[in-house]
Amino acid sequence: MNQFHLEVQYVPESITLLNMIAQPAGFETEYMNSIAARYGITPDEEAKKYVELLQEIEDAARAEFSKDSEDIRFFCGMNKLSDNVVSFANIMMLAGKSAHWEISVSKYYDELKGLSDAEYARDFYDEVKAFGSRTVDEGAEGEISALEIFDLIQQMDFSDAEKLHLQKLYIHHKEYCEKFAFLMERSAKVIKKFEKKLISKGKRVAEHFESLLNKTSLAAYIMKEFYGDLEAENNFEECDVYISYIKSASMGLSFTGDSMPPKAIVNIGAIFDPSIRIKDLLKNQATLDEDKVLLMLKLLADKSKFEILSATVDQPAYGAQLASMLGLTTATISHHTSALLDQNLLTLDKVDTKVYYRANPDMIRALINFVKKELLHE
Repeated sequence: MNQFHLEVQYVPESITLLNMIAQPAGFETEYMNSIAARYGITPDEEAKKYVELLQEIEDAARAEFSKDSEDIRFFCGMNKLSDNVVSFANIMMLAGKSAHWEISVSKYYDELKGLSDAEYARDFYDEVKAFGSRTVDEGAEGEISALEIFDLIQQMDFSDAEKLHLQKLYIHHKEYCEKFAFLMERSAKVIKKFEKKLISKGKRVAEHFESLLNKTSLAAYIMKEFYGDLEAENNFEECDVYISYIKSASMGLSFTGDSMPPKAIVNIGAIFDPSIRIKDLLKNQATLDEDKVLLMLKLLADKSKFEILSATVDQPAYGAQLASMLGLTTATISHHTSALLDQNLLTLDKVDTKVYYRANPDMIRALINFVKKELLHE
């Protein structure tokens, strides 16, 4: 059912720590306080102590990298980190592939160096496509050209300077990956000093979920609560659960299409325990405020996103179907659906190896009602 992996995943965790210290000091405490305020969460003493531990790790990393701030800002600095605490360094290092999580940084870099130019291009393309999303769609097939990568980057919601920077990271990735891998090694050594405390927290998180789920897979629970997937066949009996310690408020879901039924992979933050429950977070995420509404309206101002919602009101469709209907590439569809999913404007259902999308009428009605209340006082 649920296979919990408590070991520290040094590849993604080392990058997350570097992303954090590229931001102003005290990032961890401020970040966790903002998450708590946004979702109406009141952390208990254990949660507060864990945030203090994370801040201690951040402070130790800042001391370790006190002379490397310029390099870290070059690779990890962004005007605003997403809630997933990812930067362009995650894309450059192809860090989104969970198959690499359980190896050391040095072994991972050896594998990265072993990729052909065509393999790196295809994986880089997938990383850009999935950037900042909670879900991972099907990967690209066949060869991907540099022009296709640059075209995809131009479609992303980045500033012009950020788009140029990401293109530069791709063009010079061999040189930059070598330099950043060295920073990752040092970041991993900082985390290693706190490993016992982190795994101890991970054990408590695993015990909490085993009690909460009562023989249900965590993937099925998330699909039901977050995406509204109620299909009986999507039980995801095989589910690997990775504990994210540094990115402690994260929640991610992906699938492997090699087996039938597909195997689910869940990445869950260590902050979730009896006092901070996924269900409460998901419930509060559905609550609209002005910032969330403005973000939704910005999404709907994009013609392609609007057409995706319109096309899936009456019946669901998978990526290739939507691409054919709207005259877009599957990569562009994936980019748009990820943004709509993150705002709960779409729901999804996994059937065999296909991901089907459907407009979420409840959230759309809530959005309309909010606008009517604020602008028409109805």
